[in-house]
Amino acid sequence: MNKTYVEQFKRSLKIENSILGIFFSDKMPKKFNYYNNTACTALGRCFKNGDTVVFGHGKYRQLCPGADYFLKLSKILTKEAIDVYINQENVFRDKKTCSRFLSSLPKFPENLKRKYIIIKKLDIEDKPPIVIFLVNPAQVGRIIGLLNYKGYKSIKLFPSQPTCLSLFAPLATNFPHINFIDYYDRYYQGKINGKNIWSENKLIISLNYRDFKEVLSNFKKSPHGDFKPKLTPKKVDCFKI
Repeated sequence: MNKTYVEQFKRSLKIENSILGIFFSDKMPKKFNYYNNTACTALGRCFKNGDTVVFGHGKYRQLCPGADYFLKLSKILTKEAIDVYINQENVFRDKKTCSRFLSSLPKFPENLKRKYIIIKKLDIEDKPPIVIFLVNPAQVGRIIGLLNYKGYKSIKLFPSQPTCLSLFAPLATNFPHINFIDYYDRYYQGKINGKNIWSENKLIISLNYRDFKEVLSNFKKSPHGDFKPKLTPKKVDCFKI
């Protein structure tokens, strides 16, 4: 696969935003941007502008305690996270419900702790651990269809899941990850110059690199991609019931 093939794939699916790669590294890239805001807003900037953005546990921190908790960037106790969900945001009615939610979510891999998280525009030669898209529901359906051309792979959806889960979930579960973009990120903290960065009709899907290559390899073969099936639509009398 090469850059031209990826661009053909992107044009065929009419993907407007940048396709991004997510990296976890001890080394900083030579050129990058650092924004003093939240992890999800940094992700939104990358989708919008194709920036390379870095954040982590040290000098280049991000501002969301939720991302600190889920990405293990600082020591935030689970009881503190529960307190935020129940007493500050009112997302869950009680501790039991919130505890079930947190225990069901994919966990950040231990081997990635204390590494810098690098988000950059996809270069397929880099082989990023995670490939991430900002797309509409129809495009999500096509990407999933391409992935399942040769073998079925189920997807589990998590209600109320944080946006930053999309940065690592496929590494934790070995499955594709669909993220609706958390309400708080979409409507409250996900802003640049006072404007919401997340469009109402967009959601996120992230894949591990192996699954992304599978999507590309099936692109010319599947009707979810560029293959045109020979279908003859049946004539339907819409007046008959």
